[in-house]
Amino acid sequence: MPITKKELDSLRHPTEAGRYRLTVFVLAPVALLAAAIIIGSFGTVLLIVPFVLFGLWFSLKLYTAYFINNAVKVTPRSFPEAHAAIVEAKELFGFKGKVDAYVVQQGDYNAMLMPLLSRKLLILNSELFKDGNSQAEIRFIVGRFVGGLASKQFRFGWLQAFLNGVEKLVVLNLLLTPYERSVKLSGDQMGLYMIGGDLPSAVNAMIKLILGSDAAGRANVASFLDQEQSGGHGFFPWLTRAMSHFPHHTTRVANLVRFASERYQDQAEAFKRIALAEDKAQSLAVAAE
Repeated sequence: MPITKKELDSLRHPTEAGRYRLTVFVLAPVALLAAAIIIGSFGTVLLIVPFVLFGLWFSLKLYTAYFINNAVKVTPRSFPEAHAAIVEAKELFGFKGKVDAYVVQQGDYNAMLMPLLSRKLLILNSELFKDGNSQAEIRFIVGRFVGGLASKQFRFGWLQAFLNGVEKLVVLNLLLTPYERSVKLSGDQMGLYMIGGDLPSAVNAMIKLILGSDAAGRANVASFLDQEQSGGHGFFPWLTRAMSHFPHHTTRVANLVRFASERYQDQAEAFKRIALAEDKAQSLAVAAE
């Protein structure tokens, strides 16, 4: 059963609303300028629209053909856990678009979303399905992508195509990427909601996105969170993310802990106790050496 709009709003990151307004403020004059160019050229500019649409259609078909022939499509019979997670996330967040998922072997624990017109291709690496990676982690990964898509869909609707087009120009991205980063944080929160606030699984998935499955167990979560406080602020950290569509990994993990502390207090407290216990055990092991 889909969540209500009020529930969806409660899952959005606190900065998303303000950054959405900034994005609309930036897009409005661009739309007016585009309209003025069309009127000034007596509509001749519109003659290139069919060629642009053909190029987009051609790219879609090319990408689709590549993955159909070089990857394994997620279906109820192939990687059924991922297929079930996509169906669950689309229904939960009310996303109506088409999401096709493919599994490829690239040697790392990661995933990628390719938005192609109304169709979305979710590329999942086979590392995600390695023994030891839980169902909750897979559901979190899928939920954060589909949740982000739903959040953006309800904000912009068909105007997403216009937003994507303006972002391709790059020159205004300093003002547009803040919203994109907020959407990613909203997606993380929606992924956590989809797995019932299972913070350890969500954080484990995020750490594995950075290190992979094999090395993730060697990371100290408490120390990683300290990085966000000690190195995540200031001019240079801001500069590195200013033109990026993605928040820093330290920010994403710290935000998950913050969100869980507000919405899933019991689970957040249990997670913090476990993290502190691991931190103490690792400190004692280092001291013993």
